Amino acid sequence: MKATLPSRALVLAPMVALTHRALRQLILGFGGLDLAFTEMASAAALLAHTPFDSCYLDADPQPERVVYQFYTTRPEPLPGALEKVSTRGVFGADINFGCSAPHILRSGGGAAWMREPEKAAGLIRLARGAWSGSLSAKLRIGADDDYGRLKAFCDGLVEAGLDFLTLHPRLEGQKFRRTGRWDYVARLSSELPVPVVGNGDIRNYDGYARWMAEARPAGIMIGREAARRPWIFALIRGRETDPAFEMDIDLREVALRFLGLVEEFLPPEYHESRAKRFLGYYADNFSFAHHLRTRFQNAIDIPAMRIVLDEYLSEVPEDRLKVESN
Repeated sequence: MKATLPSRALVLAPMVALTHRALRQLILGFGGLDLAFTEMASAAALLAHTPFDSCYLDADPQPERVVYQFYTTRPEPLPGALEKVSTRGVFGADINFGCSAPHILRSGGGAAWMREPEKAAGLIRLARGAWSGSLSAKLRIGADDDYGRLKAFCDGLVEAGLDFLTLHPRLEGQKFRRTGRWDYVARLSSELPVPVVGNGDIRNYDGYARWMAEARPAGIMIGREAARRPWIFALIRGRETDPAFEMDIDLREVALRFLGLVEEFLPPEYHESRAKRFLGYYADNFSFAHHLRTRFQNAIDIPAMRIVLDEYLSEVPEDRLKVESN
């Protein structure tokens, strides 16, 4: 039976070199997370049996909460890639129509599909024929801010068999410095017959509560803040039921737990890069974030990162514990 999107869903966004099993398991340990997207995987690469397939396809420890995200530059590889993961018991599969990285756009993947709506709808139709589970798509507003064009694009995807979609309400080439256009999330949420998840600019409970009230999406997707504060989903769920809810966080213990999960579940070739990627965000929790981030980036391996953390906390011991309420 096809899974349905949970009510007021809290979703971990797909992020390159971040949304692997180690981060997912760290976040699940705090609670509050409904769904977790994997980092974007190439459908063609999976069919070619490229190295580290097992890492990209690791849906444990709770595959029923995992959404595999695929990108493709042409239709042909997608059915085979979906078939490859069809027996893994995951919640669903997602097609990326939102990545605006220059090399992805040049190759015809990601947001480039939004320039060809009929082909994009055809891709979803092809995926629907090959995949019986939940099928979604993640997209941006597009190359311009024409809402009518965006709505027509989404209508085509829905007619082709999409179960829900996620909108990151920024233009194709727009970076994070400007606030996303959540009015687009609101309009799609009210006008489409399928659930719409909003993504972007959620930094705390107040931001979550604001956009849930104003845009009324089916759920909220959180990306970079989940790397900065892996307890953000648990904090939001706690605040929903108790306005005075607080969490006591041991920053050292959380960092060490994450590094241990990287060593346990990721290939050795990924240890240094994935640890540094996470710690680059996580360092924002500390008083001297730039200094600590630089030291992490200069560490030669994970044992050296542990030493950096302990040396820092010996100098700034008051940074170890914090109380989170928003």
